[in-house]
Parts: sequence; C-alpha cells; structure tokens
Amino acid sequence: MAPTPARANAQYARHYTAHVVKKGESLSGIARAYGCSIKSIQETNGLTGAKIRRGEALAIPPCGPGGALAEREPRSAARASAPVRHRVRKGESLSRIARAYGCSVADLRAHNGLEGSVIMPGQELLIPRSEAAKAPEILGQSVGVPQQGRLVNASRLRPGKGYLLRRPERTYGTSQLVHYVREVIGSVRTQHPKAHRLAIGDLSSRLGGPLSGHRSHQSGRDIDIGLFYSKRPSGYPDEFKPGSAGNLDMDATWTMIKEFAATAKHDGGVEVIFLDYELQRALYAWARKQGVPRTTLRTILQYPSGRWEDAGVVQHYPNHVDHIHVRFKCPKGDKGCS
Repeated sequence: MAPTPARANAQYARHYTAHVVKKGESLSGIARAYGCSIKSIQETNGLTGAKIRRGEALAIPPCGPGGALAEREPRSAARASAPVRHRVRKGESLSRIARAYGCSVADLRAHNGLEGSVIMPGQELLIPRSEAAKAPEILGQSVGVPQQGRLVNASRLRPGKGYLLRRPERTYGTSQLVHYVREVIGSVRTQHPKAHRLAIGDLSSRLGGPLSGHRSHQSGRDIDIGLFYSKRPSGYPDEFKPGSAGNLDMDATWTMIKEFAATAKHDGGVEVIFLDYELQRALYAWARKQGVPRTTLRTILQYPSGRWEDAGVVQHYPNHVDHIHVRFKCPKGDKGCS
C-alpha cells in the first residue's frame, strides 16, 4: 500500500505537498491537478524529462492558477517572503497536522489565534516558520534495518546542480534522505559557490535489499558522498579520491558535515556519519583555528575522544578516507523501519 501523502515544509519556508504517483498518472496530469506548471514540478524534483513511475514520491511546490509562485516573482524574494501554509483536509485534526510538521499543537494554536482544537476542512493554517527545514513525512518506505532490509515506494535522488550521480541505478532512498541531501548540498553551494562538483556514490537500489560492494545500503537510509578538495583531483567526481590534511577544502567539507549533523535534531534526520578518524583529526585542528568552540566540535566529531568511543555524530569506520557515509534515522511512528 502506498504511503499517505503528507504536507511538508522545505528550507526557506516554502510549502510542498508530497504526492505519490498512482498507476496511469502523468506529469502533465499531476501538474494540472495542483494548478502547477510542468516546469515547476520538474525543477522542484530535479527532473530532466516527463517520465515518472508509479509509487514515486514527488514534492509539489506552492502553486495556483497559472503555475508555481516562484515563477511569478524572483526566486530569492519568493523564498524569503512565502509563508508556510496548510489547507485542512477532511478528517484531519490539529494534533495530526502538528505531528506532520514536527511542531506542537500549542504552537499551531498560538500561530493561528485558535482558542481550542476545532478546525474545518478547507481552513488554511499558518505553520511556525521555525519548522521550515523539516522533511516530508512519508512513512513505510524503509523496511527492516540497513544491513537487512528493503525499500517500498522509493523516492529518488535526481540529477542536480553541484553533484554527480556516479551510479544512477543506485539513487533510491527514503523521502527524508533525498530531502536532506538536496537541502544540504544546496546550502553548501550557497556558502561555497566556487566549490567543485560533489561525487554522489550509492544509496540503494529501487527495491532495496543486498547491494554489491556494501554490507548496508539495503533500506534506503544510507548514502555515500565524496569530499571537497582544494584542487579537484584527476578523475573526480567520477571516482572517489582519498582525502588528507593537505588536499581537502576544509571549509567546504566542514560546512557539509556540520549541515548534515544539524539535521540530527529533526525527525528522520541524520543518525550517524562515518568518516576516517585521521580526517576527523584534520577537520578538528582546522576548525579550532577558525575559532569553532570545543563544545560544538564535541557534539559533531568523535575525535579526540577515541576512534571506538561513542561520541559525536561523526564516527570512525575503516575505509572511509575518501568519502563520508551518511545514515538517516527512521521517522517517528514508522513501525516497519528499525
């Protein structure tokens, strides 16, 4: 059974609807149903054509008669000014909407001037902007554990600016993983516009299960991502290349790791990041020179606690000197994911 689509916010307080493609649906038909242009849906999901598959999860941008809001005003202005809104559907409750957005019922009441919990179908609610970076709540995709699991109604990381998909047939994962990866890469590109393209390694296959070359990557919650270098190595990003204190772009690499680690506080955010201990040492030394507090570094890096200590979001694991392995948590209430 396909997961129930849930309304979701994205970075910059843009409001999206998660739509799971049904049998017989086309991109043009979905665009008409939501009052969007085909182009707006393509850009939002990184699609280069009109081909979509049954069970695929699409993020639908805020639209109206005539197409996406972002196409009628400058993109930066639209992101900065657009409020996060949710139109109440039949059968929805205030508590259910609060869970979908990861906020409290009290916050929703205060934000909308409500004295009680009574809401009506068609009513439009404003969502607290502090929740703008949350990922879509699509449950039931990841089944089992990363080392022995499968993937249902997979989302897909599409080609996009700033990164190269090394194996397109292995770019499937949960909606949370795809959302956060796109948001983090976009944020890094904004902060480091001169950084080279990033290598994206394996996620999972479309149905999950065993993936050659990996012990995990079976349930759509794992992704391998290359590093940033001061000078792009020959063959990169088509291949991963070993990093060191001498060749890494520490600023861009630290930004990427810090941004991923920050999602750990969100539902379905990062659970752990694997990276070689010596590279952690190099990042730690660089960050301290930049004035990053030890307390901040302690929450992110395992170094200097010891390579087998349970400390920090970033953990040592052998053979992770040329990329990071990012694993995402199961969303709350997703009983099939563990």
